[in-house]
Amino acid sequence: MFTGLKDKLRTVKNTVGFFVLDDSPVKLQPPPVNTQAGAGILQHFQDQWQDIHELNEQNASNAQKVAVEIQQVAKRMASSQTNIDLVTHLLTTSKLTSNIEQCLTQVDQLYKTCEVVEQKLLDFEVLLEDIEFEGMIKRHKALLESYKIRKQDNLNKLKESLDKHYVQQVAKFENSKKHVLEEREKVFQDAFKGDLEVYKSLGTIPKVDLPKTQSGAILEEIQLDFDPNELEEFFNNTSASLPG
Repeated sequence: MFTGLKDKLRTVKNTVGFFVLDDSPVKLQPPPVNTQAGAGILQHFQDQWQDIHELNEQNASNAQKVAVEIQQVAKRMASSQTNIDLVTHLLTTSKLTSNIEQCLTQVDQLYKTCEVVEQKLLDFEVLLEDIEFEGMIKRHKALLESYKIRKQDNLNKLKESLDKHYVQQVAKFENSKKHVLEEREKVFQDAFKGDLEVYKSLGTIPKVDLPKTQSGAILEEIQLDFDPNELEEFFNNTSASLPG
């Protein structure tokens, strides 16, 4: 590239004399040397070469990656071919189909067995609920019987307490009544003794003042037919029989 450029420069230098108009000797001046001449072209081609070099390196790297992927694909294809051969062998020479059908049959039987077991579990749950309900009824009956026994015991105790209280009250009433009767009898005896003493000393029975509101006949108004001797004998016998 530089050789062609130099040849062009020499050609231009040799042909410059043909353009001189006068015959005076021409003193040729050396043209100024441009040291940067062709630098842009050189830089352009160098950049292109650099780009081509980078592209080549990138292509080499991509080619290496593609080679690795091709190798992996080849391995997968080989593995797939092996699997296909194995599946083909199993389908053609082994009993895989019959075994699968047998497994499906067993799964169907197992499903039916599970349904039966589920129904039995439901029946068992109902039976447990019935047993629990019967047990609850028995417990409630036992509690009711215990409650009845406790109430009967309480009733018996209350009855005994009431009977005892009644007996005590009756005894107390009898004692009180007896005491009142004894006091009344004592009062009557004292009054009778007083009347007897009055009769013995005066010969007459003292008159008793009764309330005006008393209904019926008064004792003094009743006329009695009696013998004074018999009355005297009665009083004597009565006074002799009394204590003291």
